[in-house]
Amino acid sequence: MAMQIFVRVAESGSFSAAAAQLGISVSAVAKTIARLEDELGTRLLERSTRRLALNDDGREYYTRAVQILNDVEDAEASLRGGVRTPK
Repeated sequence: MAMQIFVRVAESGSFSAAAAQLGISVSAVAKTIARLEDELGTRLLERSTRRLALNDDGREYYTRAVQILNDVEDAEASLRGGVRTPK
């Protein structure tokens, strides 16, 4: 979930827009991003009072996160779409 929230923040450019799109609070978004950055041991976003921007680590993580989320979506879609025969 943290990866999905990060991608939404990166794409929307703000915590509040990401929160609105995801149907969660701005506080939940901010806390999730803070925990993710703590776990990774690096900042992903440059924050100012007026905007958010990805830094170099954030751009790299974003690129990989989008690919991972797309792969998961493809895997789930392929399983849902096919008829599975018990083995």
